[in-house]
Order: sequence, then structure tokens, then C-alpha cells
Amino acid sequence: MWFESAQVELVRDTFPEWMAFLFAFLSYLGSVWFVAPAVVLAYWFRDRHRFASWIGIVMGGYAVMLGLKGIFETPRPGVGPAIVPDALPTVVALLYAPAVEVSTTSFPSGHAVAATVIWTMVALESDVATGRLRLLGAAAMVVLVGFARVGAGVHFPIDVLVGIVAGVCYLCVVLSIRRRTREQGEHVAVNTTFTVAAALALVAFWTSGRPDTMALFGGCVGALLAWQYATPPREPWPMTLGVVIHAVLGIGVLALVALVLLVTTHVVVWLAVGLTGGVLVLGLPRLVGRTTASPSRAEVVG
Repeated sequence: MWFESAQVELVRDTFPEWMAFLFAFLSYLGSVWFVAPAVVLAYWFRDRHRFASWIGIVMGGYAVMLGLKGIFETPRPGVGPAIVPDALPTVVALLYAPAVEVSTTSFPSGHAVAATVIWTMVALESDVATGRLRLLGAAAMVVLVGFARVGAGVHFPIDVLVGIVAGVCYLCVVLSIRRRTREQGEHVAVNTTFTVAAALALVAFWTSGRPDTMALFGGCVGALLAWQYATPPREPWPMTLGVVIHAVLGIGVLALVALVLLVTTHVVVWLAVGLTGGVLVLGLPRLVGRTTASPSRAEVVG
């Protein structure tokens, strides 16, 4: 009843074939390819003491998703998208495939969990429009992402529903913990979000044994260490060419290190890559701040 491929096929075939591209685009709004860069860039170029906890919260959300997938290990619907990536030109396929090709189990939907976490955080902590409108907008985004996963033929409806519920429950708990620890200061609150995420990642590794849970754990530990011992200034980077170059170089180094993951599934290697990534993401603003401090002072003196 809950895991019938015919339900997914019916939803997919209700819409014209070209809708597969729209479903892929909407899927990206709950994808790690969108969520992770969004929170990292917000941390680098906005209020760091505000968005540092977002990084921890997002990482914890992914840990919850991986842990639940490890418990249930539900197969995918076996339906797939209306348009397969192999039928598309190479450039289009490279953009389309990550949204519709899957390698993990089905239950719950990771996109639904991630979309719930990131868009609810935007609604709760941004200052655009009214709180009610922001929550309505967040709910709409979550529904669109969830429906797109079913329309793309890669999830059962129950996967999406449980993913949303799991995301909401997780946010209620972690935001309550963050609110309590903020009484001891923002620095402690950020440390706590990374600690919670690290603990959840260990649980996810226990339930699933997947190497990416170790990368997630390493990322949490690296971020925690960088935040604790190399806390960057609260002021964001200015949008100057030099700073953008530093950011691009940092992302490039992280991408090069991550290439190692393509050739091994050894958990120690994944742990090391995650640790490096966490330190780099959280610590790069401190490093760039130091390297750019001297020229700034020279300009003032001059």
C-alpha cells in the first residue's frame, strides 16, 4: 500500500514528458548541490555568527536522513524519470542527471528532509516580508520539492511525507537546544549545533555503515574545532575580487580533496576528507582575514 510503484508511475505519467526537466529543477531546491553551497556562502559573505549554526543544523539534518535510510533500507520505486539522462546531450545530461539519478535507499526522502530544514530556517530567521508569508512560502517550497521527487519517479509519496515530518521534528529539537544554549552565548550555541550533528552522524554510521556518514562526522568535528579555536570575525567578507578569488580557491582545494572519494570507500579516508572540509569551510574566513589584514592597515597608514 505505502510502497507501490504504480502510484509513482501514475503521478509521473499524468504530466507531459517535458515536465521531467521542471521536476529536476525543483529537486535541486532540496538537493545537497544547492543547500550546502547556499549555507556556506551565507556564512562566508553574511553574518558568520548567525549562519555558523545553520551549517551545523543542516549537517545534523543530513545525519538524520542517512540514519533513517540505514534503518529502513527501502528500495526505490523502480520507475525513474520520464526522460533518462542518456537520451540528452552531454551538457544537459550533466545538469539533469544529479537530480534524477539516485544511489541511496528510498525511505525517507533526503530532499524532503533537506528542503524542510533549509526553507524553514529561511522562514524563521530572515526578515523579508511577514513571518506568516515566509512560512507559507517555505511550506510551498517544501511541497514543490517533495512533489517533484515523486514526479521524477524516484520516491514514493510516503517517503516525502515522512521526510517532511522528520525534518520538522528534528528542527523542533535542535532549535530548542540552540535556544537554551544561547543563554551562555552565541559561541556555545554554535558549538552545540555541531556537537549534536556529530552525534547524529555517529548514530547514522551505526545504523547504515555508509562511508558518507563518516565524512559527515568528520565535517562536524572539523567545523567544531575551527569554530572553537579559529573563530572568524563576525563581519562578512566584502564582495571584492581578492576575496572572491580566495573563496574560489578554497572551494577548489576542497573539490580536489573530495576527488579521493571517487576511488575509495574506506571510512578513514572519508573521515579525513570530511574533517578537512569542515576545517576549511569554517576556518577560511579567519585565514583570509589574516592575509588581508596587513594591506588594509597599510592603506590606513598611507
